[in-house]
Amino acid sequence: MMRLVLFLVVIMAAQVISWYQTNTLLINEWVKDNLVLFAIVLSPIVGVLFTYSTKLGFEALGTLWAVRFTAFALGYLVFVFLSWYHLGEDPFTLKNIITSVLCFAILAVQMFWR
Repeated sequence: MMRLVLFLVVIMAAQVISWYQTNTLLINEWVKDNLVLFAIVLSPIVGVLFTYSTKLGFEALGTLWAVRFTAFALGYLVFVFLSWYHLGEDPFTLKNIITSVLCFAILAVQMFWR
């Protein structure tokens, strides 16, 4: 169970940093002007976090498919929250609500269906 919690923490950190790496240019002029440097600095961190989360997730969930679907669903949820917080994009459209419910369903299937 501890490995599962650690997997979730690490994959969430990877998803959050990845969001900032790819989208900060929309909210920060310095990043817009120094995009390559910003990407070079954050890429090793993101890469290590995603790699380590895959290791932890595989040990906790038992299949790479479970790791992939879990990472996808959490990545989507991180994207929804950070896009709303920083860019004011509405997470409460019908399409976004349905997709978020599906992400929670994917997470439930991967976590609880053995």
